[in-house]
Amino acid sequence: MAIMDPLFSIQPDLRRVIDRGHAFALGVAGGVTRPPAWGWHRTSRPRDDGHPATRTWTVIVSHELLRPLLLDLFTLLPAQVTGILELGSRDAFRAIDVFLSRAPVPVERFRGTWDCFEALLLEDASLAVGVNGDGPFIEVFLDQDKRLIVHGEPATGPAVESVLRRFGLQERAENEILVPDSVLDATQTRPILTVAPNLIVDTDQLLMELRAAWDLELDDDPDRNLDMQGRDIGRTLWQGIVLLDQDDVAGRRQAHGHCWGVAASRREMETLLVGHIETEGHWELLDIISLDRAAFDDRPEALNNLKPSLPQRGVLDWRVETLGTINEWDGEQWGDDERF
Repeated sequence: MAIMDPLFSIQPDLRRVIDRGHAFALGVAGGVTRPPAWGWHRTSRPRDDGHPATRTWTVIVSHELLRPLLLDLFTLLPAQVTGILELGSRDAFRAIDVFLSRAPVPVERFRGTWDCFEALLLEDASLAVGVNGDGPFIEVFLDQDKRLIVHGEPATGPAVESVLRRFGLQERAENEILVPDSVLDATQTRPILTVAPNLIVDTDQLLMELRAAWDLELDDDPDRNLDMQGRDIGRTLWQGIVLLDQDDVAGRRQAHGHCWGVAASRREMETLLVGHIETEGHWELLDIISLDRAAFDDRPEALNNLKPSLPQRGVLDWRVETLGTINEWDGEQWGDDERF
């Protein structure tokens, strides 16, 4: 059996923060304190406005219990599930980017990808990850503070609480297990990945892998330009990075395209960007890596003369950074200067 090369590596010299027996994720550098107690707290929401009744279990445990607890809860998932990923956003008008599967994917596909990235998902304190499914509805979610949150219809209650009790966890009052938000806000985080060639080194690269595996897309309205309060803010600046490809006599040539533009929605900006690449004619678009709204004062020097009213829609600044050529015969990739 062939041995796969590792997709990422966690820095081996990181020391885990432990406070009075409570272990934290490796992405936590300090500023934290042990929760008052381990256990779980349940809240209920009655049926209203067409939404079914739900229950929420908030579970607090030391880090070493997270993995086995999650694996047991995953056995409660249905055959088709929706993956969830939350990351801090670079968008000027949104704090968190939420990504959801476009359509349910087989639970085996979700679990296979989870297994590949499990250590990173459990240890990185900058991201939250989860999964949900119907029949009856259940969601298992690990937030950025590595608190385990389970949502479900009342019918899921006995199975969820059976799992929790198997781990010796007791039901407690909310104030017995939760650390105040003011304490959580003081948490100091750090990167955990080793920076090395051919390895995932940040959450941007992780997102690209999970987008493909779980068929994720950004959970926002692509046809409206809304801020966090739900207000339509009209035309804004956008900054994007795309993956490009073109034929080369030695193989396939790839590049990153960096763009700045003005549009009144994500879909409009994507359309303008695709049109610009097609009109230019030198490259083929493979994927949009990121596309975020930018504050006017963060515009590049090339757009210093741009008016705050943003009168012109379109791609205003475009730059291509060549990555190298992939030899289609052996899959090897080199930079432009490495062939000679």
